[in-house]
Amino acid sequence: MALLHIYRRQKCVCVCSGYLDGLLCAPVSRMLGYCNSVGDKIYVDFKDNIPCVRLLNATHQIGCQSSLSGDVGVLHLLESEENLDWVLSSGPDPPYMVMLESTLFTRSVMMKLKSSSNRVAGVVVVAPNTNPSAGFSPHASCPNENSGVYTEKYSPSLAHCNATVWNPLGNNLSYEEFDFPIFSLKDDNDTQAMRQCYMDHNRPVNGSKPRYPLCAMQLFSHMSAVTDTATCMRRNSIAMSLNPEFVCDPLGDVNIWALSKPLNVTEKGHKPGESVIIAAARLDSRSFFFDIAPGAESTASGLVTLLAVAHALRNATQEAQLNTTIMYTFFHGETFDYIGSSRMVFDMERNQSIIDLDNVHSVLEVGQVGLHGDTKLWLHSDPVSRRNSSIDEEVCVFFLLNFSVEEPGSSQALPPSSFQRFLRARPIPGVVIENHQSTFTNRYYQSMYDNSDYLNVSYPPGLTPEEQLDFVTDAAKVLLLTCCLQLCSPPNGTEREGFCVRSTCRTTKAVSPAFELEEYTSSNYSTWTESRWKSIKGRIFLVASHDLEMLTLGVGVGVLLTSLLLTFFISSKADILFNSGREPTNATY
Repeated sequence: MALLHIYRRQKCVCVCSGYLDGLLCAPVSRMLGYCNSVGDKIYVDFKDNIPCVRLLNATHQIGCQSSLSGDVGVLHLLESEENLDWVLSSGPDPPYMVMLESTLFTRSVMMKLKSSSNRVAGVVVVAPNTNPSAGFSPHASCPNENSGVYTEKYSPSLAHCNATVWNPLGNNLSYEEFDFPIFSLKDDNDTQAMRQCYMDHNRPVNGSKPRYPLCAMQLFSHMSAVTDTATCMRRNSIAMSLNPEFVCDPLGDVNIWALSKPLNVTEKGHKPGESVIIAAARLDSRSFFFDIAPGAESTASGLVTLLAVAHALRNATQEAQLNTTIMYTFFHGETFDYIGSSRMVFDMERNQSIIDLDNVHSVLEVGQVGLHGDTKLWLHSDPVSRRNSSIDEEVCVFFLLNFSVEEPGSSQALPPSSFQRFLRARPIPGVVIENHQSTFTNRYYQSMYDNSDYLNVSYPPGLTPEEQLDFVTDAAKVLLLTCCLQLCSPPNGTEREGFCVRSTCRTTKAVSPAFELEEYTSSNYSTWTESRWKSIKGRIFLVASHDLEMLTLGVGVGVLLTSLLLTFFISSKADILFNSGREPTNATY
């Protein structure tokens, strides 16, 4: 039961939840007819909350969710990992809503909370202002290990990252399932109010039990889909109402591509006499939390580099009559078992693309190429397909190009890359440009820390917001476009005029072939789906003790029963109690 404190202060009436003394003060005029609902006076809602959501594939579900009505717990600020004992065992008021500073958002802490989910109602992680120096990656240590080219049939010694663990900092946290909600909040007024609420009401003093009222939190992030992709797609197909409610959606978007010279795009399939080099990069990234995926090094570095290459080669490819067409391709959904590249290969194999695999001369992919200090660039290739002499000769041509790159060992496997999906279809010459020889140099792979700060994208002091938009940093001069790392959002109060261009860019579906084939348990194609939800929100309030709630309930029930008995008694004795002596009917005045 929430406790509400209402008191007067000078020219206003204040309605607050204890620790927010006066912060929700409203003019008397509002209280007299324009006030908010009682709920608005009791609860303080979060403004910017980013949840962990549920994802599903052919075999299981991952992510987080709350109950349908939201999960409620007493707020506890975790100040150190040693302090976990209060949440896991000794705290007297479970379940707890655990508030974590970003330094404590580790696999060790999260798995301990998961193992005691009966005492944990949810978790809130305060978004950091700086990146952890030790690195952090909630992704897998072997990204996309079951959807690449290396399998038990194709070079088993290289399968499952047996030769190279590409992401050694990967702790696999993004692929765990939590049966309680987990939110990320900015370190702003909301989190400061939460800390103050905890300090005022919940913090134990010398190990003693906090006294009521206690500060509590409620998180809403109920997910509609359960079990796996086959289950949720079956539920989608049996929606019978006029307004059917789907429970999940296949992950995907669109691939974007453009050609260095015109081709007939209305006719699908093989183009006789055409030789095409696919120059590729990826468009997507992810992190533990929904929609916080800056991907500065993992995605933007390769994306912007390929855009810069296309821009630089534009005039050269138009003026010179090249025998080969360059197809600049940007794949979407590569984080989730190569959705975009597998769809393009699928369409090429079925003559649903403007070219087929016979037209593909080679693949040049730009991966993680963010430069740090003396970082070098490396050209990775597939050692298995290069056993074919003709393919090896084509690959060697890339090393003769006039730019400074090095080649890893001859037995080094390809890193996780879209090119692997082409190799699954057939042996094709190709290379992948990366900034690492073996394991990733990216210490924040697929995390919220893989941001512009990691690539040292910053501005000199004293620049106006408009000047910041036009300023190109040293890092950007080498590789990156600052705008992409800032999501192309102008600073506050700054507006830029848009303009329209005529472009030869085109888009095609980047949705896994598994959903077109309705093979929801496929082991060949990505089967990832995302659950739908109705409400994502969080709020804090004060709660009374359970004993007081029971006392209040008991008093309420007693008053109700007393009222019923009194009403029955009065009703049964109404003729006596309310008889005032009737006058004769023949009385005259």
